[in-house]
Amino acid sequence: MKILFFIDSLTAGGRERRLVELLFYLKQQVNYEICLVLTEESIEYTYVRNLQISLHIIKRKLTKYDPSMFYRFYRIAKQFKPDIIHSWSMMTTWYSIPTKLLLKKPLLANLIADSKDISKMSIIKRFFFQVDFKFADVILGNSKAGFNAYGMRDNDRTYLIYNGVRLERFSRVIDIEKKKKKLNIKARFVILMVASASKNKDYDLFLDIAGQINSANRDVLFLGVGDGSELERLNRRIACEHIKNVNLVGRRNDVEELCALADICLLFTHGEGISNSIIEYMATGKPVITTDAVGGSREIIEDGKSGYIMQSKEDLVAKITELLNNEKLRQKLGERGRNIIYEKFTIEKMGKEYEILYKKYS
Repeated sequence: MKILFFIDSLTAGGRERRLVELLFYLKQQVNYEICLVLTEESIEYTYVRNLQISLHIIKRKLTKYDPSMFYRFYRIAKQFKPDIIHSWSMMTTWYSIPTKLLLKKPLLANLIADSKDISKMSIIKRFFFQVDFKFADVILGNSKAGFNAYGMRDNDRTYLIYNGVRLERFSRVIDIEKKKKKLNIKARFVILMVASASKNKDYDLFLDIAGQINSANRDVLFLGVGDGSELERLNRRIACEHIKNVNLVGRRNDVEELCALADICLLFTHGEGISNSIIEYMATGKPVITTDAVGGSREIIEDGKSGYIMQSKEDLVAKITELLNNEKLRQKLGERGRNIIYEKFTIEKMGKEYEILYKKYS
């Protein structure tokens, strides 16, 4: 079976991570020929180049909505002759529509990766989404909350596939003390948040919580991992307010090791689909706390059993303090979280779901 994948880039994001995991899975099978098309040169998951797949980069010219993209993608598809076109964003789905019609191939579109209120989407984005929805044969999402937010809970063209992770990424034994020394971490406890430093993630709450925890326990480091437009402002706030127990390290390629050395993992955000960060925390056996009360986090976290979903700042401080003082509770929550990942969120489970879908439409 020949599958043509189309995504904007392979920067360090949740959607990109899912595609890379899927490509890795499919390359372990024997009956798939893969072609990958990008619109940007950014490839942070560099091992994709070692998967021996056909890779094309067609950069936009002059404008974000470059009309030449339609023809340039069509030329690649015509030569590759795919059985299925699988797009991974709003714009790549848009660019795929003429090719789908001309070659008469099914278009599967990963369009729903969050659970934000669609009514708050800009007019132009809503236009693209509605056109994509009209022409795509299947609208893929990674959470029930996402389909609910987009008003598609009962639509017969929607298809839910949860994120999957390669468990071997988290099975390697890490020398915690050696890693801490390498990172110059002297605190006894590490509280980790892996999230882009963007307006979609609440790093201000992260700093607020750190300040309050610091007044009661000075042996805790809050470690933030992720790059983004807010990083400079957040570091200015840390300097101005003299918040000494926070380190925002930007983008890192050693997330598995950082999860391993963490004692508690956080994700302060709203309207998630299924967060790769939460999956990675739980795969490492760490207790998780998130503020995502309306998104897909409830589909992965068993509140009170593998982690906690709460929004009150006072409750967050109290729960973090409780966990810092109770190692057995941390271990109990982490063990249940790891079991959930092994049961529902492995790359094998995700890959097989995609295979079922591909066979249905090929």
